[in-house]
Amino acid sequence: MVSPLITISHITKRFGGVHALEDISFDVIPGEVHCICGENGAGKSTLMKILSGVITDYEGELFVRDKAVQFTGTKEAEEAGIGIIHQELNLVEDLSIAANIFLGREKKTAFGFLDDRQMEEEAQKLFEQLDCEISPRQKVGNLRVGDQQLVEIAKAISLKTKILIMDEPTSALTETEVERLFQVIDQLRSQGVTILYISHKMEEIFRLADRITVFRDGKLVKTLTRSETSAREVTHLMVGREIELGQFANDRAPGKTILEVRNLSLPWPGHARKWRLENINFDLKKGEVLGIAGLMGAGRTELLETLFGSSEEIPSGDIILNGKKVLFQSPSEACEAGLALVTEDRKRLGLFDHMTVRDNITICTLSDSVQFGLISSRKETREATDSIELLNIRTSGPEAAVSSLSGGNQQKCIIARWLKTNPEILLLDDPTRGIDVGAKAEIYEVIDQLCKQGLGLIVTSSELP
Repeated sequence: MVSPLITISHITKRFGGVHALEDISFDVIPGEVHCICGENGAGKSTLMKILSGVITDYEGELFVRDKAVQFTGTKEAEEAGIGIIHQELNLVEDLSIAANIFLGREKKTAFGFLDDRQMEEEAQKLFEQLDCEISPRQKVGNLRVGDQQLVEIAKAISLKTKILIMDEPTSALTETEVERLFQVIDQLRSQGVTILYISHKMEEIFRLADRITVFRDGKLVKTLTRSETSAREVTHLMVGREIELGQFANDRAPGKTILEVRNLSLPWPGHARKWRLENINFDLKKGEVLGIAGLMGAGRTELLETLFGSSEEIPSGDIILNGKKVLFQSPSEACEAGLALVTEDRKRLGLFDHMTVRDNITICTLSDSVQFGLISSRKETREATDSIELLNIRTSGPEAAVSSLSGGNQQKCIIARWLKTNPEILLLDDPTRGIDVGAKAEIYEVIDQLCKQGLGLIVTSSELP
């Protein structure tokens, strides 16, 4: 029998009075791809942060190669051969790609100066291994989410880890990039690297996994061998019920046209393609969902940003809102006119991660909580609590730090914030990115209800189903 590489024994972690993990025990075998499944808030990421030294205060024991360990930080975990790619990217936007990859372990010349050339050359080799064309000299802040994710992957590979944790690594990648990542995972597995892989996507899990461990509500439900289970069984174990995604659109009754887009184009200065968007035409009616399909880089995000007045360049063409031609100079103008945008990049552009759940939900509508000229914290809390109940946001309460929530529940907070503005048109940019099947079903239901209430919705997605 093969000796386990990692043994997790009775691990428990609480945040305040909430059990994020409760008595978790299982092992990981050398060289396997072990997939960890569960809804948002099930405890998957919390466990991975314990394994990688991000969280150091917990109950229970952790063994690596039969040796008991309790890391005091990520450096110790890296020295033990454990690397992690977080779901929410941890990059320094003002530094170059190469500088990010070697941050904290910079290459230096014989005279003690930073050896930028060596770092750029080694970074270039990593990207060649990933089969992607990215210049290591580019500033990370100028990259789209998908390319930033690839930087994280290159960084993890550069550590030459023996245990690599991947927390939703494909959440922002195109199909081509995902397939490239799978090839890299196959290479790493053949080299004896053990991979702990978190994903909500059943096709990924059943493409990669040797074994699958299912979490629910902070508890371990079951560990299964891939060949002895099915996507239906795993989904049922994750949510404790059957997920039925109904045909939502059947009883909708679209009304009058509220948005017309005619020959909309967005220039792309300095690029060979010249246009990020070119001659876009469509109409949107009250009470309908308009889906925009396309891979990352196809222009989905740029389209919504242009409609919302947040594009860097000035577009040409016509945007007609309720029969009146508009061209918003800023998001605040668009918001006043009845538009709302839920961004795809919740960490950088959506969340105020140093604030509470309450603050994140009410920040656009604080005037609703004013009493006698002052903001009433009681009214603000009531407003936030209503949204928490409406969208079934899993949190210990409105005063919880939004950073303590899972990705899916953070996304619900952002949706709740914009719904409070009572928009006429809601723009949702890949709203189910990185969200589990149960949360997806809930967001689909919210979209359907808003549509039946007469909102016009534009929804982009890279998920064709």
